[in-house]
Amino acid sequence: MDQRRARGLRNRQALTHAAIALFDTQGYEGTTVDQISAAAGVAPRTFFRHFASKEDILFDGYAERLQEAIRRFRAARSDSLWDALAETSMAVARAIVDQPEMFLVRARMYHGLPALRATMLRINEDWIDQLTAEVARWLGSDTQPDLRPRLAATLINAANRAAIDSWVADGGQGDLLEL
Repeated sequence: MDQRRARGLRNRQALTHAAIALFDTQGYEGTTVDQISAAAGVAPRTFFRHFASKEDILFDGYAERLQEAIRRFRAARSDSLWDALAETSMAVARAIVDQPEMFLVRARMYHGLPALRATMLRINEDWIDQLTAEVARWLGSDTQPDLRPRLAATLINAANRAAIDSWVADGGQGDLLEL
Protein backbone atom coordinates (compact mmCIF):
# COMPACT_ATOMS: atom_id res chain seq x y z
CA MET A 1 0.00 0.00 0.00
CA ASP A 2 1.44 3.36 -0.95
CA GLN A 3 1.84 6.14 1.60
CA ARG A 4 -1.07 8.17 0.27
CA ARG A 5 -3.52 5.28 0.57
CA ALA A 6 -2.15 4.42 4.01
CA ARG A 7 -2.63 8.02 5.16
CA GLY A 8 -6.16 8.02 3.73
CA LEU A 9 -6.97 4.82 5.62
CA ARG A 10 -5.52 6.27 8.85
CA ASN A 11 -7.57 9.45 8.38
CA ARG A 12 -10.74 7.45 7.75
CA GLN A 13 -10.14 5.35 10.86
CA ALA A 14 -9.33 8.45 12.93
CA LEU A 15 -12.54 10.11 11.74
CA THR A 16 -14.58 7.02 12.57
CA HIS A 17 -13.08 6.67 16.05
CA ALA A 18 -13.48 10.39 16.75
CA ALA A 19 -17.10 10.37 15.56
CA ILE A 20 -18.02 7.36 17.66
CA ALA A 21 -16.41 8.88 20.77
CA LEU A 22 -18.16 12.21 20.22
CA PHE A 23 -21.52 10.60 19.40
CA ASP A 24 -21.20 8.58 22.58
CA THR A 25 -20.45 11.60 24.79
CA GLN A 26 -22.34 14.43 23.05
CA GLY A 27 -25.01 12.56 21.16
CA TYR A 28 -25.43 12.38 17.41
CA GLU A 29 -27.32 15.65 17.02
CA GLY A 30 -24.94 17.47 19.38
CA THR A 31 -21.89 16.59 17.29
CA THR A 32 -20.76 18.56 14.26
CA VAL A 33 -18.56 17.58 11.35
CA ASP A 34 -16.12 20.30 12.46
CA GLN A 35 -15.86 18.70 15.91
CA ILE A 36 -15.30 15.25 14.42
CA SER A 37 -12.63 16.61 12.08
CA ALA A 38 -10.86 18.49 14.88
CA ALA A 39 -10.89 15.44 17.16
CA ALA A 40 -9.43 13.35 14.33
CA GLY A 41 -6.78 15.98 13.62
CA VAL A 42 -7.90 16.60 10.04
CA ALA A 43 -9.60 19.39 8.11
CA PRO A 44 -13.37 19.26 7.52
CA ARG A 45 -12.75 18.83 3.79
CA THR A 46 -10.89 15.61 4.64
CA PHE A 47 -14.03 14.43 6.40
CA PHE A 48 -16.03 15.05 3.22
CA ARG A 49 -13.45 13.21 1.13
CA HIS A 50 -14.36 10.09 3.11
CA PHE A 51 -17.99 10.62 4.11
CA ALA A 52 -20.91 12.56 2.68
CA SER A 53 -22.49 13.14 6.10
CA LYS A 54 -22.47 12.25 9.78
CA GLU A 55 -25.00 9.54 8.97
CA ASP A 56 -22.56 7.95 6.54
CA ILE A 57 -19.87 7.70 9.18
CA LEU A 58 -22.31 6.14 11.63
CA PHE A 59 -23.30 3.42 9.16
CA ASP A 60 -19.87 3.06 7.56
CA GLY A 61 -19.29 -0.53 6.52
CA TYR A 62 -22.61 -1.84 7.84
CA ALA A 63 -24.10 -2.72 4.45
CA GLU A 64 -20.78 -4.22 3.39
CA ARG A 65 -20.75 -6.51 6.43
CA LEU A 66 -24.27 -7.63 5.58
CA GLN A 67 -23.05 -8.32 2.04
CA GLU A 68 -20.37 -10.55 3.54
CA ALA A 69 -23.13 -12.53 5.25
CA ILE A 70 -24.83 -12.95 1.85
CA ARG A 71 -21.53 -14.19 0.38
CA ARG A 72 -21.27 -16.66 3.24
CA PHE A 73 -24.73 -17.96 2.41
CA ARG A 74 -23.78 -18.39 -1.26
CA ALA A 75 -20.61 -20.23 -0.28
CA ALA A 76 -22.31 -22.49 2.28
CA ARG A 77 -21.36 -26.11 1.76
CA SER A 78 -24.24 -27.51 3.76
CA ASP A 79 -27.06 -29.55 2.27
CA SER A 80 -29.37 -27.95 4.82
CA LEU A 81 -30.94 -24.58 4.10
CA TRP A 82 -31.27 -23.95 7.83
CA ASP A 83 -27.59 -24.68 8.43
CA ALA A 84 -26.67 -22.24 5.66
CA LEU A 85 -28.99 -19.62 7.16
CA ALA A 86 -27.47 -20.23 10.60
CA GLU A 87 -24.01 -19.58 9.13
CA THR A 88 -25.37 -16.38 7.59
CA SER A 89 -26.71 -15.32 10.97
CA MET A 90 -23.35 -16.07 12.60
CA ALA A 91 -21.60 -13.94 9.96
CA VAL A 92 -23.80 -11.00 10.95
CA ALA A 93 -23.01 -11.56 14.64
CA ARG A 94 -19.27 -11.87 13.93
CA ALA A 95 -19.31 -8.54 12.08
CA ILE A 96 -20.82 -6.91 15.16
CA VAL A 97 -18.44 -8.60 17.60
CA ASP A 98 -15.51 -7.40 15.46
CA GLN A 99 -16.51 -3.75 16.15
CA PRO A 100 -18.65 -3.83 19.31
CA GLU A 101 -18.13 -0.20 20.37
CA MET A 102 -19.17 1.09 16.97
CA PHE A 103 -22.25 -1.09 16.93
CA LEU A 104 -23.31 -0.22 20.49
CA VAL A 105 -23.06 3.52 19.81
CA ARG A 106 -24.88 3.07 16.49
CA ALA A 107 -27.65 1.09 18.20
CA ARG A 108 -28.12 3.75 20.87
CA MET A 109 -28.24 6.45 18.21
CA TYR A 110 -30.73 4.77 15.91
CA HIS A 111 -33.01 3.72 18.74
CA GLY A 112 -33.25 7.36 19.79
CA LEU A 113 -33.49 9.11 16.43
CA PRO A 114 -36.24 8.22 13.94
CA ALA A 115 -34.22 9.33 10.89
CA LEU A 116 -31.34 7.02 11.80
CA ARG A 117 -33.75 4.20 12.60
CA ALA A 118 -35.24 4.63 9.12
CA THR A 119 -31.78 4.28 7.59
CA MET A 120 -31.11 1.12 9.59
CA LEU A 121 -34.47 -0.34 8.59
CA ARG A 122 -33.82 0.46 4.92
CA ILE A 123 -30.43 -1.27 5.04
CA ASN A 124 -31.99 -4.30 6.74
CA GLU A 125 -34.88 -4.43 4.24
CA ASP A 126 -32.38 -4.38 1.37
CA TRP A 127 -30.53 -7.25 3.05
CA ILE A 128 -33.75 -9.24 3.50
CA ASP A 129 -34.53 -8.72 -0.20
CA GLN A 130 -31.09 -9.97 -1.21
CA LEU A 131 -31.25 -12.96 1.12
CA THR A 132 -34.74 -13.75 -0.16
CA ALA A 133 -33.37 -13.96 -3.71
CA GLU A 134 -30.51 -16.20 -2.55
CA VAL A 135 -32.86 -18.53 -0.66
CA ALA A 136 -35.10 -18.72 -3.74
CA ARG A 137 -32.07 -19.77 -5.80
CA TRP A 138 -31.18 -22.35 -3.15
CA LEU A 139 -34.69 -23.77 -3.28
CA GLY A 140 -34.90 -23.52 -7.05
CA SER A 141 -38.06 -21.48 -6.78
CA ASP A 142 -39.30 -18.02 -7.51
CA THR A 143 -40.02 -15.45 -4.82
CA GLN A 144 -43.57 -15.18 -6.18
CA PRO A 145 -45.83 -16.97 -5.33
CA ASP A 146 -43.49 -19.11 -3.15
CA LEU A 147 -43.33 -17.35 0.22
CA ARG A 148 -40.70 -19.69 1.71
CA PRO A 149 -37.70 -17.60 0.59
CA ARG A 150 -39.10 -14.37 2.06
CA LEU A 151 -40.20 -16.12 5.24
CA ALA A 152 -36.77 -17.70 5.73
CA ALA A 153 -34.93 -14.41 5.17
CA THR A 154 -37.32 -12.50 7.42
CA LEU A 155 -37.04 -15.16 10.12
CA ILE A 156 -33.24 -14.99 10.13
CA ASN A 157 -33.36 -11.19 10.27
CA ALA A 158 -35.85 -11.31 13.16
CA ALA A 159 -33.71 -13.84 15.04
CA ASN A 160 -30.65 -11.63 14.51
CA ARG A 161 -32.57 -8.57 15.64
CA ALA A 162 -33.82 -10.29 18.82
CA ALA A 163 -30.33 -11.50 19.76
CA ILE A 164 -28.73 -8.15 18.95
CA ASP A 165 -31.37 -6.17 20.86
CA SER A 166 -30.83 -8.39 23.90
CA TRP A 167 -27.06 -7.99 23.63
CA VAL A 168 -27.34 -4.18 23.24
CA ALA A 169 -29.74 -3.97 26.22
CA ASP A 170 -27.04 -5.71 28.28
CA GLY A 171 -24.49 -3.11 27.18
CA GLY A 172 -22.70 -5.51 24.85
CA GLN A 173 -21.92 -7.89 27.68
CA GLY A 174 -21.95 -11.60 27.07
CA ASP A 175 -21.30 -13.54 23.92
CA LEU A 176 -23.48 -12.43 21.03
CA LEU A 177 -22.43 -15.53 19.11
CA GLU A 178 -24.05 -17.68 21.81
CA LEU A 179 -27.37 -15.84 21.71
